[in-house]
Amino acid sequence: MAQEAEASRKTISPETYAQLGVLIVEDTVFMANMLRGILTNLGIRNIVSARSGEDALAALVRGKIDLAIMDDLEPPLDGISVVRALRTAEEDDLVGIPVIYVTSKRERSAIIEARDAGVTEILSKPFSAQQLIERIETVLTRPRAIVRSAVFTGPDRRRRDGKAPVKRRDSDRSS
Repeated sequence: MAQEAEASRKTISPETYAQLGVLIVEDTVFMANMLRGILTNLGIRNIVSARSGEDALAALVRGKIDLAIMDDLEPPLDGISVVRALRTAEEDDLVGIPVIYVTSKRERSAIIEARDAGVTEILSKPFSAQQLIERIETVLTRPRAIVRSAVFTGPDRRRRDGKAPVKRRDSDRSS
């Protein structure tokens, strides 16, 4: 079963990794260096680091960022606030940036808050390099459409894995 999943998973070419622009938003030097090391080993060359929410927003506006790896961060502009600002930005290219949210919070309420803020994937600390790589591959090979509504802007919460979607909502069943 695991071999079938491995075989069916799309692989990312070294050229794709080399052209990828990644923003690491991490306030601890150790974790930032560890994330940078994992990304470098994947062949990612364009890595930008930010240590605060303010620096993260500035880097997102300034550079070519294809993926953000976002830590919880400390207030006043914590990781969730940065994701909300990203998802409500006026520039469409910013709104659609996939965000892998790295958190030490494992409570259901924290996961729901992150999802509702518009994160693309969540990765709980402690994690392995392989778990981070799997999240990166997921956001790159199975991108989700950005949904905009009065109360939510972010990646479609319904995952599409090449199968027909399960129509659980009344509005889905009638269309």
